[in-house]
Amino acid sequence: INSTRAVVTIPVVVHILYNTAVQNISDMRIKEQIDCLNKDFRKLNSDIINVPSVWQSIAADCEMQFCLAQKTPSGAPTTGIEKKQTSVTFFKHDANETMKHSSGGGLDAWDINKYFNIWVCPLEQGLGGYAQFPNQFDNNYGVVIGYGRFGGNININLGRTLTHEIGHCFNLIHIWG
Repeated sequence: INSTRAVVTIPVVVHILYNTAVQNISDMRIKEQIDCLNKDFRKLNSDIINVPSVWQSIAADCEMQFCLAQKTPSGAPTTGIEKKQTSVTFFKHDANETMKHSSGGGLDAWDINKYFNIWVCPLEQGLGGYAQFPNQFDNNYGVVIGYGRFGGNININLGRTLTHEIGHCFNLIHIWG
């Protein structure tokens, strides 16, 4: 048995769609969110002691980390962040997924075989975010999250909404499901 393991680094592209200035997430807030993801998935978060005792023995370092992409699909340097002001006041969670298409006021996915795509946008009332499960894998695979739920130091869920949604992409279901 080979016990040598390596941490997998997943390049991320964050697509910011905003209708108003307040929805235009800062680069600092994006970096805070990536830091939050890394702490959560590597079991380095400071509140790990709050894991209920029934789950403590199986809480694990997932040995994966996220980083903002450094090259575009064409090989040009990038920050891993793209922003677009849109005339869309809010996006809906429906089959069209217009936030994932420039033709619908959104931004197109980057190659899903090389990048993990995250769309941050104004979402319809009551929706914090959503993700695709591996069996829903398509050319727009990734996570959609409301701008108010995105960021590592925000009051709502402490930036954990994205951690939760990315868990679905790795086939984790709700424990009440």
